[in-house]
Amino acid sequence: EAKLPAWEPIVPGETRAIRHLTLRTLAVPHDAASPLAFVVSAGTSSFGHATDLGHLSRGLVEALRGCAAVLLESNYDPAMLRDGPYPWSLKERILGPLGHLSNGDVGRLLEKGLGEACRHVVLAHLSRKNNHPELALQAAEEALERAGRRDVRVALAAPEGTGWIAVRDGRAPSGRDDGQLRLF
Repeated sequence: EAKLPAWEPIVPGETRAIRHLTLRTLAVPHDAASPLAFVVSAGTSSFGHATDLGHLSRGLVEALRGCAAVLLESNYDPAMLRDGPYPWSLKERILGPLGHLSNGDVGRLLEKGLGEACRHVVLAHLSRKNNHPELALQAAEEALERAGRRDVRVALAAPEGTGWIAVRDGRAPSGRDDGQLRLF
């Protein structure tokens, strides 16, 4: 008989201490059972993780605004989705308020809702059939350019995750590192 490691369910809106980390959960709109976004904090630095969501709620944008690094879904390019091989019913699901975020959705967040502490953005959950990494990067970089945010680095998450990213609270005095963070 196999023994399962101990686990505890996490519910939306909960804040939980896990050793020196604080985990805050936020409900996100997606056609799944209780999908969540996360903000993980240690000291003055925080990391936001939001994938599998159909739109950016005001509460999620506010939660991400204080993060030094965010990982965001940038699932599809609208033209590629429209002209792609999926049946129309699946296209409607992806485009709907419980579907996925487009490159443009992420661009709007980066242009108008990104907090001043953020220095790292990682784009994740790109569709292989309805997006190209270059299109997702271009949309994010153009949005940051329009916002005058040359201090923010944008990267793509590889299927196996990311390397270590040094995270510093952008409001902290220059040269002070709060730590490193591996984004899954």
